[in-house]
Amino acid sequence: MDEKTFKKFHTSVNIISFGLLAVYFVYTLAVYRDFPEQIGIHYGEDNEFDVYASKWLAFFPFIAGFGLAGIFTLAGVAAKKVKNIGKKLNVEDESFIRMTFIAALDTMKLFWSVFYTIWAHCVVQQTRMFTFGIPIREFQTLPLLIIIGAFLAADSKVRLKKSKKYIIIAEVILFAVVIFVKIIRNNF
Repeated sequence: MDEKTFKKFHTSVNIISFGLLAVYFVYTLAVYRDFPEQIGIHYGEDNEFDVYASKWLAFFPFIAGFGLAGIFTLAGVAAKKVKNIGKKLNVEDESFIRMTFIAALDTMKLFWSVFYTIWAHCVVQQTRMFTFGIPIREFQTLPLLIIIGAFLAADSKVRLKKSKKYIIIAEVILFAVVIFVKIIRNNF
């Protein structure tokens, strides 16, 4: 991915991540007065409410969502400012690692923004948490796969160079199989 395309991706992720949370926050404010005094706010293993509390806690998903989006944004800014990633890396490899790390942070930011927007929606509507058929605790581990994928990409680029592209393809296939097996296992 070239620098210009990467900047568009990065900007788009920021707009979508913060935009989703902001739009749903405004909606929650608009319907807040209609909430009962006690509402379900937290989900258990079965994706059903396991904690009921005061309606003002309906804003927790936004606090968590904006907080994580902010942390990942700050981490991305810090990654851009790091002067020297490795002593033995050329400029192209260093740029690739930096963009891979920032893309992983952006992907995690987007994941958590969507997750907490869905959580907020379910709290506002007082419905079961929607996690595509995966138990909530396992669904929350999915961002770890993003970190693994970023590490594999950076490691493959630096260690194996262009002559070993089949290794990179094998790692991507392995990564996809792990995700597929996790989803299939949870649906049966």
